[in-house]
Amino acid sequence: MVLKVERLSFGYGKRLVLQGVEFELNRGEILVLLGPNGCGKTTLLKCINRI
Repeated sequence: MVLKVERLSFGYGKRLVLQGVEFELNRGEILVLLGPNGCGKTTLLKCINRI
């Protein structure tokens, strides 16, 4: 296992933008974050980068 995220939540002030995010990324796997503008893709990556 290379990266495991469990129960990740994040918010700006009182606004919760990520809640209960969980995934596991193993060596050799590719993870795709796909979604519309403003759904939290970049916020998720920034949270993971600061762990």
